[in-house]
Amino acid sequence: MASDYGSDIRLDADGDVVFTADGDIEVASGGALVAQDIRTDAILSPGSCFWAPEFGQGLRDALKGINEIDIESLLRTAAFNDERVDFESVETRELENGRHLLSFQLIGEVDPLELYFDLKDRVK
Repeated sequence: MASDYGSDIRLDADGDVVFTADGDIEVASGGALVAQDIRTDAILSPGSCFWAPEFGQGLRDALKGINEIDIESLLRTAAFNDERVDFESVETRELENGRHLLSFQLIGEVDPLELYFDLKDRVK
């Protein structure tokens, strides 16, 4: 049974707003919203979200060389910070060409969600 996780503006992997062909703003909901929230938490700098200063794991800073971190640990922390995630299901893996995979299941769900982070030569 799918849970209602709310809805929000859909963002692409770069954090930009996604629009429909008609020019309307797309909406993220369900598991897609949870995945979007975790991706955003992983990428943002700690303290950069004024309404949730604890939000942000600093992946973007790490890519710019501002701080040194274990990327897989950072991705796991972003998933662990979300109360909708089954903590025992969280897995990370480094793939080829600077790509990383974060997979997890939502509490009460069967199918895993996968987030891919392409980090090779990418600083935005």
